[in-house]
Amino acid sequence: MWQKLANIDRRIIYVLMVGVIALALIQPIGLAIVPSEETIRAYEFIESLPAGSVVYLGMDFSAGGIPELMPAIQSLVRQGFKKDLKFIAGGMWVMAGDMADMGFSIVEAEFPDKKYGVDWVNLGYKPGGEVLLQKMLASFYDACVGIDHYGNDLAQLPLMSEVPTIKDVDAIFIFVTGTPGEREYIRHVTSPHNIPFLVSCVSVSVPEMMPLIQSGQIVAGVLGMKGAAEYEVLVGHPGTATAGMDAQSFSHALIIIFIILGNLGYIFTREK
Repeated sequence: MWQKLANIDRRIIYVLMVGVIALALIQPIGLAIVPSEETIRAYEFIESLPAGSVVYLGMDFSAGGIPELMPAIQSLVRQGFKKDLKFIAGGMWVMAGDMADMGFSIVEAEFPDKKYGVDWVNLGYKPGGEVLLQKMLASFYDACVGIDHYGNDLAQLPLMSEVPTIKDVDAIFIFVTGTPGEREYIRHVTSPHNIPFLVSCVSVSVPEMMPLIQSGQIVAGVLGMKGAAEYEVLVGHPGTATAGMDAQSFSHALIIIFIILGNLGYIFTREK
């Protein structure tokens, strides 16, 4: 028996791993998730904004960031619309408009009273990198060449007349996987103009984000899939991040079990 444990076919491990992950995603058990201080700080900041406040959402990521960032975006949209906040979304990454589309796809079903152009606007991707941010400081209209992601005239959207520049928003909350990202906002927008700045990032970016949070340049962060799952719990709408944490936890447990079995098999067969 120990000989078999020491030489388990790797295909068996792969099949069991796929099965465990699939089962956790399809039928989440809902393991206890205790929100971290960082996620609570982000949630409470949004809660502190008065009705009618406008939050700029920086969609600075591509499709690879969807599993970790999209749950946080949709949780923020749910929390914000429950408080009658308004959103302007845009970004320096090519898929910014598509990511905003996906983030706001829940609005029609969950918030049918919210209207495009009045309660939220999708500016989409605009080229220029950090130069785009500098132009937004002077005028959203000019920076976006007068149109949103769908080709609508920004002058015809009531929300854009309320906040003609990015300096006029009440907070900036960006979702990032790389560069350009948080440092460009800090350099050109949030620090020079004292605009509250929040960030959601993928797990591998957390170590480089923490010094910016600890220094106060970032008010709070929703960090990785764990942070997104915590945000879902705080908003009261568990979703894909919560299921993802179940899958991650069970897959890690399975790996630990195989490590233990493999080592036991090695120890007992070596003695023979």
